[in-house]
Amino acid sequence: MNIRVILADDEQLALNLLSAILSDIDGIEIVAQCTNGHQAVEAVMQYNPDLLFLDIQMPEMNGFDVIAAIQGDILPLVIFTTAYAEYAVNAFKIQAVDYVLKPLTEENIAESIARAKTLLNAKQVIRTKPELLEILQDVSEKVKSNMAGQKPATLIVKEIDRIALLDPDNIDWVEAAGDYVCIHIMGETRIMRTTLKAVEAQLKGPSFQRIHRSTLVNMSKVQEIISAPKGEAFVVIADQNRLKVSRSYGAALRDRLSKNI
Repeated sequence: MNIRVILADDEQLALNLLSAILSDIDGIEIVAQCTNGHQAVEAVMQYNPDLLFLDIQMPEMNGFDVIAAIQGDILPLVIFTTAYAEYAVNAFKIQAVDYVLKPLTEENIAESIARAKTLLNAKQVIRTKPELLEILQDVSEKVKSNMAGQKPATLIVKEIDRIALLDPDNIDWVEAAGDYVCIHIMGETRIMRTTLKAVEAQLKGPSFQRIHRSTLVNMSKVQEIISAPKGEAFVVIADQNRLKVSRSYGAALRDRLSKNI
């Protein structure tokens, strides 16, 4: 019998990674993927899953809010995912709850699935919602107080034979190539099937700037900007590559540079 699983994470690339890992595990059936807490609550009520992978830190409704909002007292097994070690408290290590620290790895996910299978096969009693909320109460407020902070930035790249976790600070530039993007990092090029817009959203923050409809550059790598005819320009980055700045994005780049002078 398959284990019916719902995934909930507001980071689409993290959701993709989790889905890819679980898809390679026998006996797992992903019935829904959710990008916010509201979707997660609706999905649990609709599909009545055996297992719920739930990101703790999501906007509007965090993981604990989701648990509180699920109607009914009996819950699925819950595996929390979190980028913050301080949330990986011993209180999570109870019968119905496990946790996995981000960045997610195949090994850690497999261990959590194995634990869930043991509990389900043994038909151990799933904790009720009031009991679970009481156990998690001591960390719930801490999560909410940290919601204003940004999550640690990690770019997840799923390639044919591996999954890479990239530090955005090391990325030189990113360029679109049809249905793929090429990520240039530390002398290497990583290729993934996605859009530049999706990568740009994952790399949100002051470090990256769009300089062309198909190019995103790490401003900390920029060494020089060279003017060109017709209002265009070239950005020279640390590895001496020249990247074209289009007229439509040149104004935004100049405005940003003028504010930093």
